[in-house]
Amino acid sequence: MHRRDRLSRGRRAAKSGGTGAGPDSKLAVTCACGRGGYAVGEWKHIITIGREYGAGGRSVAKRISDLLGIPHYDKEIIQLAAEKTGLSEEMIRGTEEHESGKTLLNWFLPSGSASAYDQAILAQAQTIRKIAEQGPCVIVGRGADYILRDFPHLVNVFLYAEKKDKVRYAMETYGESYEQAVRRVRHADAARESYYHYLTKAKWGDLKNYHLTLNSSPVGKQACAEIILQYASRKNG
Repeated sequence: MHRRDRLSRGRRAAKSGGTGAGPDSKLAVTCACGRGGYAVGEWKHIITIGREYGAGGRSVAKRISDLLGIPHYDKEIIQLAAEKTGLSEEMIRGTEEHESGKTLLNWFLPSGSASAYDQAILAQAQTIRKIAEQGPCVIVGRGADYILRDFPHLVNVFLYAEKKDKVRYAMETYGESYEQAVRRVRHADAARESYYHYLTKAKWGDLKNYHLTLNSSPVGKQACAEIILQYASRKNG
């Protein structure tokens, strides 16, 4: 399904007060209607989720999306950015694995001399802003908290997890040995940290950069989604 169709479907569901989640609809109302008085159909927040590898960012984003009937974006950003720029999805996907210490200057502005790497990052940033301009949504990773820092009704979340759970996730997902999984986790987190610093010059995972940080290991992914919704429904602005 095309992303615009997906967004339209989410908006229609939100306007009608339904989530298409069956029994979860009551839970959605409970989570989204706090002291702030937000009903599902009135939801106006954009939620960004930064995450450590294996902490469940994608699962939590999907859970929130299902509860509220709003779209969520993760790897879809790569596809949309590729369509916009003509760059390959492989090139754009590779930015998350790039570990560079150089500063990206004027990254919101087009530059004829920009490297392919900078173009890929710029394309993702522009795509994220375009998505956010269309209404409430959940965006995973890629420095969205920084890219959307001037947007109202923004809720920035960071998810982390215990090492043993992250390693177990890698072992189960890729069928790797313990040693291979440890290396995968270490590399993935290092790449995300480098990407975030390259983009923002700030520290990835720093509490000061987020409204809410959660350890998904003891809490669980479903509870994380519900806590985020409870927080957002009470947040002013």
